[in-house]
Amino acid sequence: MKSFIFFLSCSVVLLSCMDDHSSNQKLKKEPFENLFFPRSYPDNFLQIDQQKKINQKVLVEMKFGEKLIDSVDWRLEGPTNIGGRINTIEVNPLSPEIIFVGNSTGGVFKTNNGGDSWFPIGDEFSNLSIGSIKIAPSNNQVIYVGTGDPNISGIPHVGNGVYKSIDGGLTWEHKGLELPKIISRIIVDPTNENIVYAATMGLPFERSDDRGLYKTINGGDTWEQILFVSDEAGITDLVINPNDPLILFASSWTRIRNNTESLVTGTDAHIYKSLDGGVSWEVMTNGLPDGEQGRIGLSISVSNPNVLYSVWMNTDSQIGGIFKTSDNGGTWVEIVLPEELGNAVGGFGWYFGQIRVSPYDENEISVLGVDLYTSFDGGANWEMSTPAWYTYEVHADKHDLFYVNQNTILLATDGGLYRSTDHFSSWDDIENIPNTQFYHVAYNPHHPGVYTGGAQDNGTTSGDFQNPQEWVRDYGGDGFQALFDPFDENIKYAQTQNGNFVKFDGFSWNSFNDGIDSDDRVNWDAPFVLSPHDNGKLYTGTYRVYVNINDFWQPISEDLTDGDIFGARYHTISVVNESPLVEGVLYVGTTDGNVHRTLDGGATWEGVFDDLPDRYVTDVKASPVDNNTVFVTHSGYKDNDNTAHIHRSDDNGSTWSDITGDLIEQPVNQIEILNDSVYFIATDFGVYMTDNSGVNWSRVGTNMPVIPVFDLVIDPLENRLVAGTFARSIQSIDLEELLSSTPNVFVEELTDLSIKVFPNPTADYININGVFGNWLAIITTVEGKEVLREMGGGSQGRVDVSRINPGNYVVTIFIGDLSKSIMVQVLRD
Repeated sequence: MKSFIFFLSCSVVLLSCMDDHSSNQKLKKEPFENLFFPRSYPDNFLQIDQQKKINQKVLVEMKFGEKLIDSVDWRLEGPTNIGGRINTIEVNPLSPEIIFVGNSTGGVFKTNNGGDSWFPIGDEFSNLSIGSIKIAPSNNQVIYVGTGDPNISGIPHVGNGVYKSIDGGLTWEHKGLELPKIISRIIVDPTNENIVYAATMGLPFERSDDRGLYKTINGGDTWEQILFVSDEAGITDLVINPNDPLILFASSWTRIRNNTESLVTGTDAHIYKSLDGGVSWEVMTNGLPDGEQGRIGLSISVSNPNVLYSVWMNTDSQIGGIFKTSDNGGTWVEIVLPEELGNAVGGFGWYFGQIRVSPYDENEISVLGVDLYTSFDGGANWEMSTPAWYTYEVHADKHDLFYVNQNTILLATDGGLYRSTDHFSSWDDIENIPNTQFYHVAYNPHHPGVYTGGAQDNGTTSGDFQNPQEWVRDYGGDGFQALFDPFDENIKYAQTQNGNFVKFDGFSWNSFNDGIDSDDRVNWDAPFVLSPHDNGKLYTGTYRVYVNINDFWQPISEDLTDGDIFGARYHTISVVNESPLVEGVLYVGTTDGNVHRTLDGGATWEGVFDDLPDRYVTDVKASPVDNNTVFVTHSGYKDNDNTAHIHRSDDNGSTWSDITGDLIEQPVNQIEILNDSVYFIATDFGVYMTDNSGVNWSRVGTNMPVIPVFDLVIDPLENRLVAGTFARSIQSIDLEELLSSTPNVFVEELTDLSIKVFPNPTADYININGVFGNWLAIITTVEGKEVLREMGGGSQGRVDVSRINPGNYVVTIFIGDLSKSIMVQVLRD
């Protein structure tokens, strides 16, 4: 065994040339249901209104360049060939080569050439989680986008309403509907581009009356709630009769997901029908299930709109039944399902609930699940219409299916977009979108310029920026931490969900869990660390710390959490770190807010968290330049609590100092230390840095939108900072260029906020005096609905208010982190 002093990030992950079809790819995957919610510990739900304010502040920074590292761009490393989750597909009906896809966290992408190349649109949205995209059938330049993730796994990525484009996606306008948080389906009246229906699931963390179906008759200027089921059930699916747009069918679903409650079924699951455009509704009962049910998917036949299909999830989150009506909902008949469809959704039907009928054949129906099943005879016979998911020829977990024509079909999955041009017989991956969702990222010390990451539902992958479409899938399952021996590149380790480890010995992968008690409470993203002093020693944590020597794990601590109080997932070890300077100095953080240290290799442990927030510990990092210095970050939300938590200790954790400085409120996921004064943090809204030990923080890079970043690593071989984003794959930035830049602050700090808005009352415009540099004006109704926003620069500006209706409004001027609100009355002659 070699002993060495080598600074190796705990985020280092493996590179392997294993064949893509090796047996390790069959590892069972599941949605990241348990990853995020403990991060709000000890609160039951996240404060989404606070998150909205944070998003707006970040957008102001990005727009104006305030607190932004100027003229330094992030470089996409990849992959583009190992896609992330796509929720929705829309195709221009007059130009089928124009395709739009909505990603679960990565925004909207568009192709003008049938998938040969793609580019993002709408990156100015303050929420890039996309649930639905719809082109108006009567005007293909009008596009509506609904934000929020309708599949509601783990923490749902909520949205902020509806966006609209009237020029094919070149420019966008926010059209409100913020309170329902998740837009699950948008339908546009086929004869009128301004009549739009939006199915919403509401904020899943709490019960509210904002859930339900909404309608606008003026293109989104105003919305009316036209169907409300209950405060814990929203509308998950919606279809419209293409021949009679007054006929609508909507399905409701009970879904609550917070720290202490997860409802996926309920007695409020129904199919509703309206014959008058949503004025009145009738519950469909004749032949349909009743009692407690799960998610319901709907599809209507274009060739015969009297025919509809629905798929129902039962109480064990499997397919409970598929039902057909041939008389416009008057009666429903259950389709007898073969045995193989019994597990089509893998026991997590709440993640799917989608059924599609061909617009060319009312008897051709497909059920979307882990695999895709299709019947060509109205449900009498079924066949798997994609290769089995574990072959990775077509990725697992199907979320949308779109017929371009009778033989050309598009399929959205957790691993990107696929196309069949021969009516389900064969499939091709047609997107090269960098939307992989990474938990961890690393550089490869044996192959400079090669980066490796562990991704949600996409295993462990490796590659470089020169070949972003040729990244290699090293290992299957959900990819997390992986490690490799710094001296022997044949020795590699990989990790999948719930603390499962494997080791590659140069010939094959083998289990690496011997010695760990399978009954231990363990984190979804368990820590996995290679000692920087001994290449034969590794560490992990369940609720206690383990060390591995000679391929066997043994515990070296007692329970370092608070014990099993609120449930197993709330009380686990979230991070383990060994000092790169002193062997045997270990720091441990837990999901329930504890930080412990050992100075003697685990013989004795001491809690060092009395002065720290009682929040999920996202990272603990010992300094690479000072023996006694250690950093800790936390993530969590609470009313009136600063959610950005970064602390530093110069006495091994005995005392702590807050180094949040002027960082805007946001969750901090990880910290990377370059030297005693330069630190980088990964946050839910991008990457930030300080060059003065945390007094001031600046957003890094000019081209990264508001996306979550979970992990960072400093690559000393290429002198780059590498970011594992949970939305836009792996990106990196040149450290030399970054550190030679200075924050480009355009806005002076205001001491008295002496802003004047006049005339008031006004009819046509308002002048704004007393500002400095760049400013943003947002005009809202007194109830809080945004009606107008303008940006400008200089010491004065003018905003045209002739476009808004008479009434009282609140004008809020944003200048950097400062703001001032003024009541203004708009009059008309």
